[in-house]
Formats: sequence, structure tokens, C-alpha cells
Amino acid sequence: MEKQDIERLAKLETEIKTIREVMLKMDGKLDGWNQNFVPRPELGEMLKTKEKEIVEINQNINNIREDIVNNRNYSSNKWEQLWSKATWFLLGIMGSIYFWLIKGGT
Repeated sequence: MEKQDIERLAKLETEIKTIREVMLKMDGKLDGWNQNFVPRPELGEMLKTKEKEIVEINQNINNIREDIVNNRNYSSNKWEQLWSKATWFLLGIMGSIYFWLIKGGT
């Protein structure tokens, strides 16, 4: 073999070694990426599940808002009933005191 052929072979060997090292690094990176990769069908199922959860949360929020409105209406009705009963109670006491004073005064 000639000197030029030997030099050419040496260069090709070093290039092949560097290409091999690069390929091994890329293979390692691809292995790491594949470990973290989520397949498309599985990702679709995950998104459907999350979407159902979001819909349920929105329904719960709407139910809570309706309950708050209903409780406000119920509590205002309750206060009206209580005020009405308190008024009649006070009128009854005042009537009793009035009659007691009239009967007691005579």
C-alpha cells in the first residue's frame, strides 16, 4: 500500500469513529425521549378524561351558584316569616300588658 492510501484509510477510520460516537449519543438521547414519549392514542384518552373532569367541575360550579341564589331567596323568606311572627308576638304581649293594666287598674 502506498503512503497516501494509508493516510486516507486513517482519516476514514477517525471519521467512522466520530460518526459512531455521534450515533451512540443520538441513540441514547432517542432512548430517553422514547421513555418520556406518550403515544398518540393514550394522549387522546388522557385529554378526553380531562375534558370530562372539566365539564363536571363546571356543572358543580353552576350547581353551587344555583344553591347560593336559592339560599338567599330561602333566607330572605325565612326572615320575612320570622319578622311577621315577631310582630304578632309583640302585639300579643302589648295587648296582654294593656288588658292587665286595665283590669289591674280597676
